Amino acid sequence: MSIYTAMRSGVSALAANASAMAVISDNIANLNTVGYKRGVTDFTALLNSQTQGTTYNAGGVLSSTRRLIDLQGSLEQSRSSTDLAIAGDGFFVVSENSNALTNGGSVAFTRSGSFSVDSAGFLKNAQGFYLQGWPIAADGSVASSPTSLSTLAPINVADVVSSAEPTSSVTLTANLNSTQTEYASVPQPYDVGDLANNVIAPHFESSIEVVDSLGAPRTLAIGFLKTAPNVWQVEVYTRPASLVGTAGGRVAEGTVTFNSSGAVATTGGITGSLANAFPIPWAAATGAATQNVAFNLRDSLSQFATSFGVTTVVADGVPPGDLAGLVVEEDGYLTAQFSNGRSRALYQIPLATFLNANGLLPDRGGIFRTTLESGLYNINAPSSAGAGTIESTVLEASNVDLAQEFTSMITTQRAYSASSKIITTADEMLEELLRIKR
Repeated sequence: MSIYTAMRSGVSALAANASAMAVISDNIANLNTVGYKRGVTDFTALLNSQTQGTTYNAGGVLSSTRRLIDLQGSLEQSRSSTDLAIAGDGFFVVSENSNALTNGGSVAFTRSGSFSVDSAGFLKNAQGFYLQGWPIAADGSVASSPTSLSTLAPINVADVVSSAEPTSSVTLTANLNSTQTEYASVPQPYDVGDLANNVIAPHFESSIEVVDSLGAPRTLAIGFLKTAPNVWQVEVYTRPASLVGTAGGRVAEGTVTFNSSGAVATTGGITGSLANAFPIPWAAATGAATQNVAFNLRDSLSQFATSFGVTTVVADGVPPGDLAGLVVEEDGYLTAQFSNGRSRALYQIPLATFLNANGLLPDRGGIFRTTLESGLYNINAPSSAGAGTIESTVLEASNVDLAQEFTSMITTQRAYSASSKIITTADEMLEELLRIKR
C-alpha cells in the first residue's frame, strides 16, 4: 500500500538527515583541529519495484558519508620549528608507538604536523603519533625506498651532540711597528726559547685560543722580537707552560722577514718550524692527542710605521656542542643546530602519496589508514613524484568552511522537518481510512 511506503520513506529521510546533521556537527566541532578533513553526506534515492498502473511505491533515501581528504586546509603560522605542514599532496608517515615499523610498529598517515620532542627524544605530534624518517648516514647518504618501510625509523634526537673539532689552522692578521728599536744583544744575546721562558720580553705578544682533540679550549701565545732591520724572531708557546712537556711551553719558532713595502718577503720570508704546520704535544695530564697546527702569517702579517695591533684572529676547530634547535627544510631534511655553531642533517622526512587519497579510512587521532579504494602508498622525498613540500613553523588548519556548514545545517534541519511531516500526513491519511470503515 502506497501510504505505508510513504511512511517508510519518511522514516528513511529522518535517518538520512539525522546522519547528515551528525556529520555537520562533527565538522563544526573540529573547526580548530589541526589537519582535520571535513566530511560530506551524499544522498542516494532508493527505488522499489513498481506495479503497472497508477500506484507508486516510495523507496526513500539512503545517506553515505565521505571525507574531503584531498582538499587542503589553510596554512597558518606557528612559533615552533617542529610544527610542520604539507603544501600540496602527501601525508606524514607516523606510527602509534616508537618501535620501528618492521619491529612492532603500526604504520599510519596524517596531515597533523604539530610535532614536538618528547622526554625520550622522539618527535611525535599532539595526538601521540611518532614521526618516521629516513636516517642520514655519516657520509650524507640517505637509504630510501618508495615502497619499503624497512628504511624508515622513528625520528629521535635524544643523544645528538656535535663532537669536538681540534684546531688545525690559525690566521693572525696583525701589524708589527716598523719603528720599533731592535733588540740589543748585549748583555743578553737572543737565543731560541728566550721568549717562551720569559728570559727576554717580546716587543709584541698576542694570545690565541685553540681547541684540543677533546674540545677543551687552550691558550697559545705568539711573541715577536725585532733583532734586525725588517727581521723578527717569533716563538709560539702555551700558557701555562705546563700544558706541554717542552721548556717554557714552546711549540714552534722561526724568523719573519719583511720587504721594504712592509709585506712578508716572498723568498725566505718565514723560516723555522713556523713555515709549516707544527705539532703541539699536549701533556699526558690533559688527555689530549698531539695535533698539528698551521700558522698562516705570510699574507696576514704586515710591518708598517704604525702601532702594534691585531686586526683579526681566525682559528678553526670548535668545542663539543649540545643540541640547540631543529630546522626542517622544504626538501624534508631535519637539521640539528648545536650550541657550538655547527649543524648536521639527521633525517629526511618523506611524504606518502596515494592514487585516491579520499579512499583512505579515517581513524582516531587524525590519522588515516590504507584501504583497497585508496590504493597502495608511495613514499618519496618532498617535491618529488607528486609529493608536496614541507613547510616549517606552519600548521595546516581544518578545511572546514564554517559558512558552508551553517548553510548545510539549515538545509538539513528543514529537510528533517519536512520528512517528519511526511509521517504525520501519512498517519492522518490512515486515520481517515479507518474512519471510513466506522
